[in-house]
Amino acid sequence: MEAFALLRPNLARAGRTWLVCVGLLPAAVCASTTAERAAPISGDSAPSTSTTVPAGQPVHIELIIESRTTDPATAGFAEVVKETLTDARGWQQAGFVFVFAESAPYRVVLAEGREVDQMCRPYDVSGKYSCQNGPVVALNADRWRYATPQWTGNLETYRRMLVNHEVGHLLGQHHPRRQCPKRGEPAPVMAQQSTELDGCLPNPWPLPWEIACAARHEEPIAPGYENSPRSTCGP
Repeated sequence: MEAFALLRPNLARAGRTWLVCVGLLPAAVCASTTAERAAPISGDSAPSTSTTVPAGQPVHIELIIESRTTDPATAGFAEVVKETLTDARGWQQAGFVFVFAESAPYRVVLAEGREVDQMCRPYDVSGKYSCQNGPVVALNADRWRYATPQWTGNLETYRRMLVNHEVGHLLGQHHPRRQCPKRGEPAPVMAQQSTELDGCLPNPWPLPWEIACAARHEEPIAPGYENSPRSTCGP
């Protein structure tokens, strides 16, 4: 997530089973895992899903991309998401293969702040920020249109950072232990660059050490609510 979130209290939990497919050669193996989800909240709140995958194996992430906006400033959203996730500089280097399909189990959604708030619960994103919550990556349309005052790069680069950051959470990656490990150098893509660069340079792509951490495939895919976890890998 771009900003620290607050847990809303008194959420009942119910079991749910999700099917997650891990691409293997020569065939695909699907692992069933028991997950939990928050009790229903009005709107599009996301159930938690999580599974770990074998290190060294390509992991196929099937996505559907949705834009719930119609203004010219958000036109071309799907194309930017696809270009970003299939770029050789991105998470593909860590052994993730992105597949785009209408029946995909994971979603990348662009929506207005109020709707993003609903999809992000129990995270509190205050109508301003974006999140990953279970199988859903919810991107705030105003951030897509305007970026943030703290961002010193251009808008196109911000959008790619936003996609890589929140999809990084879908892949199980966390905020780094240090927001800016070394001043004057590119920020980690998993740093909260929307709120503070802290002396680092704006950066839309995973750093080599972030790729190395993600390539271990030790973290659950599509995690549910987590109370501000920090990466245990990297500087």
